[in-house]
Amino acid sequence: MNTEEMASLYGTPIWRRLRMHRNPVRMLFSGGVWASAWYLFSSIVVGLALFCIVTSITITSTALVIIWAGLPLLIGTGYFIRGCVVLERGRARAVVPEGLPALPPVETAEGFFPTLKAIWRDRITKRGLAHFTLLALPLFLLDMVVWVVWVAFLAGVTVPIWYRYIPRGFNGQHWHGLEYGYFPNGPHGKDSIGFWIGSDLSATVAAVAALVLLLAWNYVLVATARLHTDAVRNVVAPRDPLASARRVLETPGPLNTATHT
Repeated sequence: MNTEEMASLYGTPIWRRLRMHRNPVRMLFSGGVWASAWYLFSSIVVGLALFCIVTSITITSTALVIIWAGLPLLIGTGYFIRGCVVLERGRARAVVPEGLPALPPVETAEGFFPTLKAIWRDRITKRGLAHFTLLALPLFLLDMVVWVVWVAFLAGVTVPIWYRYIPRGFNGQHWHGLEYGYFPNGPHGKDSIGFWIGSDLSATVAAVAALVLLLAWNYVLVATARLHTDAVRNVVAPRDPLASARRVLETPGPLNTATHT
């Protein structure tokens, strides 16, 4: 493993797929945007499910410790959380094809209580529990908002194709079109606020506006996917074995000078 790969695993990540292209058109057709969209969509579904399951079994097993029945459940919960971390690590390959660091094994232990102690002293188990409980809802809300807005802009680009098939009725009168705003008395009535799409020209204007917003929002989409991946990386990434040597090389001195000459 070379220095660049080590830095990607333990230091500043190198985003090969989730690149931020300066050209927004190139950004739109890059694989990173569509990989980010799929990753965030799957995170919305899987993340919410794992939050409910992990929270439920952790609370249940902890409560049953009073009657000792929860101790075997705690062991199973610990291993289940590690399994969920493995699942998240696998899902991250959608945006990080080279993969995240491998999980270190749990310390070997013989006997019931040593096994219980080993699994809950494990760094991956504790960080996984924090990830699937404390961070799950904030990440879910962030992913949901960013993904829904991106899909709305993407659908807006196609408005000229389907706007004419949406029926609207006002005071017994019927039109076909799409409304952005508030139209209590019809598209041409009083007290109307917004933009009414009822012709090819207005649909084209709306599509162009949606395209501009989509090109800008792609950067927010990819940045959110990076943030979510970093959250998973912080759970699975072990301590950098070369951290001390890296700090020496980055500190001003003769070694640092030698590496840059």
